[in-house]
Amino acid sequence: MKKVFVGLFVFSLSAAAQNIPRKAIMGALIKPVSGGVIVDSVVPNSTFDALHIQKGDIINSINNTAVTSAESYSKSIATIRAEDKVVVTFSRNNTSMNASATAVMRPYEKSDIADVQYDWVKFRQGYLRAITRKPKGKTNLPCILLIPGYGCGSVENYMSSYNGKIITEWLKAGYAVVTIEKSGLGDSYNCVPCSEVNLQTDIESFDAGYVYMEQLPFVDKNKLYIWGHSMGGIIAPEVAKRHQPKGVMVFGTTFRPWSEFLLEMHWVQKPLLEHQTYEQTAAFMRTIQKIYYEFFVLKKTREELLKNPEYRELVISELGYKEGNNDMWGRHWAFWPQIDSLNMAQSWQAIQCPVLVLHGAADYESCSIVEPMLITKTVNEKYPGNATMQVIPELDHFMMKSKNWEEARDNFNTQQYNKGNFNFAIAEATINWLKQH
Repeated sequence: MKKVFVGLFVFSLSAAAQNIPRKAIMGALIKPVSGGVIVDSVVPNSTFDALHIQKGDIINSINNTAVTSAESYSKSIATIRAEDKVVVTFSRNNTSMNASATAVMRPYEKSDIADVQYDWVKFRQGYLRAITRKPKGKTNLPCILLIPGYGCGSVENYMSSYNGKIITEWLKAGYAVVTIEKSGLGDSYNCVPCSEVNLQTDIESFDAGYVYMEQLPFVDKNKLYIWGHSMGGIIAPEVAKRHQPKGVMVFGTTFRPWSEFLLEMHWVQKPLLEHQTYEQTAAFMRTIQKIYYEFFVLKKTREELLKNPEYRELVISELGYKEGNNDMWGRHWAFWPQIDSLNMAQSWQAIQCPVLVLHGAADYESCSIVEPMLITKTVNEKYPGNATMQVIPELDHFMMKSKNWEEARDNFNTQQYNKGNFNFAIAEATINWLKQH
């Protein structure tokens, strides 16, 4: 393993991976407009800055790929790496223009409190990017593998989100934290895009992250932990049962089959988020439960369900069906029946270590207190006393402070809320539990 020191962090490269360029920073904040995207602002020292793109420019194509929507824009820039040539056609004041430049490398993360280590983890035919943060200059550290929710978001963005808030508190408390990309995200190389892979790929990705964590020279191999948030709390026991870590912590996750949990979630979210009456929600539930049974249990495809006139409208609106498009709720549609097929009771009872199960009283995403109760009871049925459950007041799904479901809903899209309203009680709960184990 070759180590390259850059500024305040360590950049580790395996011999096979050291020539893989880092992803570019594109640097354009865009908004969709009719037939394309318009540039709202440009980040200094980014690729779009090098292209001299300005606020108000309408992007028409990138590297000969037409940009007709925010989705096509994202796809057109997804594989651009540092030093690649980038050619953009755009419209400025109704005049068509072209520009070309060399892609600018995304800067490395810097921290006043942590050593930040970039590394590659071999995965199938390619490599996943791993980023490990540890207290500056410290060794023989307890370490946490962070497993996030189901979305396809890069670990490169964690420090500006709720993940970064809790990571920072763990670092201050003396814990190293390993994060690893899901397939195809961030700097990952020659991997299938996250939006196209199945659940098993996610599980194997984080399993690779755990194996990588075990091999780090500065960690105490007897004090390795797993944190699973939201859907990560489903993957956490799947990884833990292979390795038996020192402890597992989960927050805002589910236990029952996904199709069963979704029905309860709809009773909460349809009135809360879509302002349906309970009578309207009840009518909706009569049909959606039949759709879910056929989709999740009978394993029918969305195309098959679409043929039923009673189902057609909800297959489009609720299951996200679009002809020729595999996306469903941000992942490949086949991801969700696989989630439903997991036997979480078996997985949790295969874990012999202590378990912390957290629930937010204002969490309308993982809305049912039945889920954490069932995890706790299932673990303790096999290993009495191993699982501890804690309900944290005024905690929503994104680890922010909200009084209740209604305030969490209203807060969700507020920028300042996302920046500064972190509920430190969740960090305190995890740190206190970690110190006890």
